[in-house]
Amino acid sequence: MKWFRRSLREEYDQRLLAELIEAKVKFESKRHMLEVSIEDTGELAAQVKQAEALYFFYLKEAKKRNVSLSTLR
Repeated sequence: MKWFRRSLREEYDQRLLAELIEAKVKFESKRHMLEVSIEDTGELAAQVKQAEALYFFYLKEAKKRNVSLSTLR
């Protein structure tokens, strides 16, 4: 039964890292859009804050689970 938990944990760790990378890309692109935008309606700033919160949540979860890209390779 131990092998099952290990494989399941590895699968979820890979999914976590994939979502972490995706969240980072989205956060950086939205932050760049906010920097180059001329008009600031507040909606874009709210989207940046939301993307930032999601990215930092995934970072904190990866740190808590002691997962990094080098550990899965």
